[in-house]
Amino acid sequence: MSLYRLDGGLDLAEYLLSVESADTIVNQYVRLGEVECLAMGGVLRSDAPSWADHMHSLTGIDFNFSGDMPFGVLLVPLPPWTYALTWGSGHLLVDNELVEQGFGLMFGIRRLDCSRLGLVASSALDVTARATQTSFPGGSDLGGFQIEPYGELVNRIAGPADLRGLTYGRETGKPYRIKVGNALWAPFAREPKALLADLRAVGEAVDESDDHSALRFAAQTRPLPKSYIKRGELESRLAAVLGGDETAGVLGLAWPDDVVRDVEEAGSFKIQRLGSWGPYVVDTNIELSDFTERFKLISAQDRLENLQGARVMTCLDDVGQHEFGSLTSLRKWFVFETTIDNVRYCYHQGKWFRIGEGFVEQIREQVAALLEHRSDLSFPHWTPTGKRDDEHRFCELTAKQDGYICLDRNLASTPFHPRFELCDIVGPADETVHVKWLGGAPAASHLFTQAQVAAQAIRDEPEAIQQLNDKVRALDPLRATMDPSVVVLAIAGRTWDVDQLFTLSQLSLLRLHRTLRHLRCTLQFADIPYTPKTRSKAAKTAA
Repeated sequence: MSLYRLDGGLDLAEYLLSVESADTIVNQYVRLGEVECLAMGGVLRSDAPSWADHMHSLTGIDFNFSGDMPFGVLLVPLPPWTYALTWGSGHLLVDNELVEQGFGLMFGIRRLDCSRLGLVASSALDVTARATQTSFPGGSDLGGFQIEPYGELVNRIAGPADLRGLTYGRETGKPYRIKVGNALWAPFAREPKALLADLRAVGEAVDESDDHSALRFAAQTRPLPKSYIKRGELESRLAAVLGGDETAGVLGLAWPDDVVRDVEEAGSFKIQRLGSWGPYVVDTNIELSDFTERFKLISAQDRLENLQGARVMTCLDDVGQHEFGSLTSLRKWFVFETTIDNVRYCYHQGKWFRIGEGFVEQIREQVAALLEHRSDLSFPHWTPTGKRDDEHRFCELTAKQDGYICLDRNLASTPFHPRFELCDIVGPADETVHVKWLGGAPAASHLFTQAQVAAQAIRDEPEAIQQLNDKVRALDPLRATMDPSVVVLAIAGRTWDVDQLFTLSQLSLLRLHRTLRHLRCTLQFADIPYTPKTRSKAAKTAA
């Protein structure tokens, strides 16, 4: 049985989706004690399975088996909430847009035994969108799961839980293995009045303080459902800042995960369907004004619709004629942060997230302290050339110094990482240096991902460290065998400053630091002296 919680106030039938394949047998109002509820049940019909044609082509036998999936749903209004209990395939009928995101997780944070967790599923809040699920049949504490306390969105947890206050807990006095996420999977009473008491007990548990729980970090960063009460205000602020209103919050640009592999080869970007003026082209030194100047010409009430419909195409040339790569939604190119009632909200990769304000300050303090770990490596002045190989030219210039070796574009390949850079520069003390011009456009998360992939490969894959030493000796035959333990992030276009990093980029940086510590590596930072880039003539030209 699964339990969901939804915002109250709607007619009970409005919480359920209309599914064409559903053959509804039961659809009636019932009373549980003093509460009028809606019960629905039936079967979901399915035609021949998707694999039937493949089997037929191999064997000549028809596998046209239809299937029936029984479902049951019970909607129980207990203001200010409505609870949905589902059996079988009943969860498919509950409108997910009305479900309170993370409801089950909030219960689990307060009641799970953190020393005997059985399963944790999470995803990373960065350009990788990495998803991880780890399980321990015998249970483990948090340390066994290597959960990242920063930049990690915990989606599901399973393990034994204290069900005091619920019928099961009162009758047995024993813990029960539950699963939590947006829903709560747990045993509930079979008698009507006892079930109502169980639902109220769950609500009271969710309202308890989580100060005692080692899992409380999982509640700090949560995605927002479309029905979130403040979503209208958040979208109004986003529309305002797109038009240049800096009082609405802080707006920035970030490479979407769809295009991170294309950026290095890009000569320009073509912007399509933003307003009624036709496509236009910007160079790779994208600035916010390339978009906000267009959005200013669009009425505030129409800006988000245009943001949703606009697309960005990567082009090889500098005038937007030779298209390649992915056509991505413009909404994925923006990051936006604003604060309402002491809660920080972030718009990232087209999705909204809520981050507790106290957590934001804690993150900021830790990032500021981390950025004090400065490298003593020396770098020449970076004067942009406007060429696509600008970064490579700078790395080669740096490598003219004694003890420095350029490995930029000298790709490695391992079974786990078929194509990646070990680093851009090797320093005189075997530092692995990753160089990037950040400017005002992409978020730093892409740089963090590159550094993490390289460090993990060098530490965990024998092929990677062998290739690193082979590449270095090919350029410096007298160089001793390397076992690098210092990773340096060197940037131009801006300096390392916590005020210039968005909250989600700060989370990604803390995750990188923690990963490198597990790999027995030290993270350092370097500011490259630079001349600011100037806009090229290709910028903002009509396509």
